[in-house]
Amino acid sequence: MISAVLATILSVVIAAPVLAASLPAEREAYLLSQMQAQGVPLGQAEALLSDNRVEVFAPRVVAARDIDWDKIIAGLVAPASVKQGVDFVARYGRTLDAAEAQYGVDAQIIVGLLRMESNFGRNTGNYVAFNVFYTLMVQREEERRWKFAADNLAALAAYCQRRGGDCFAVKGSYGGALGAAQFLPFSVIQWGADGDGDQIINPFLMEDAIHSAANFLVKHGWHDNATAALGKYYGQTVGYPRAIESYAEALRTALGRAPVAETTSSPIPN
Repeated sequence: MISAVLATILSVVIAAPVLAASLPAEREAYLLSQMQAQGVPLGQAEALLSDNRVEVFAPRVVAARDIDWDKIIAGLVAPASVKQGVDFVARYGRTLDAAEAQYGVDAQIIVGLLRMESNFGRNTGNYVAFNVFYTLMVQREEERRWKFAADNLAALAAYCQRRGGDCFAVKGSYGGALGAAQFLPFSVIQWGADGDGDQIINPFLMEDAIHSAANFLVKHGWHDNATAALGKYYGQTVGYPRAIESYAEALRTALGRAPVAETTSSPIPN
């Protein structure tokens, strides 16, 4: 998952979008087929692509950011940051305990993810998610990358259809991640979990974000290799698992809880 909080920490420059470019025929055909596979009617899919709100961002807006993990971790474990985690536990303790019991993922790890990803929902991003993925479809040359964007755009369209909402009103990070747990739309469809019992998966609802984060980790091998599962959450194992574990340990200390047993099957990379 790509962290909206990193965009804030690293002072991401938001550039004005430019007039939308048309998708190459092959890419548009693939996208329409994926939208239909997700249950979006062809007419609705075509209407989304022809909407006058479709825009393409400048390349630097959706480009990957360089990350100084030591700097990030120092900020995460600072007293004020850890105090935010303590307050979060006080507010959502019941939901965190329920998720830990159901999935077997340490609650402090989940809190660390939410702190890292969005500062507990404060920094979820202000980019039109539809246009982020459309931009990536236009600009990425490698097939696997533009198809990745198309799959997420199709999932976003399906999510909007099921909820009856306007796709262009859904905001996320510069990478298109949504809500406090910064789930990509495809992840919402595949691994999102209902945390409040309303039978609806809403990445912007904290209870659902908590359960979704735990479910993702379990479905990606948490109980066999926690480091690898954390790496899959972010997309790489360098830095991110160490950041989450560092925050979790600092939070456990602040809460007066004993350290948990080692959960990783291999050393955490720097």
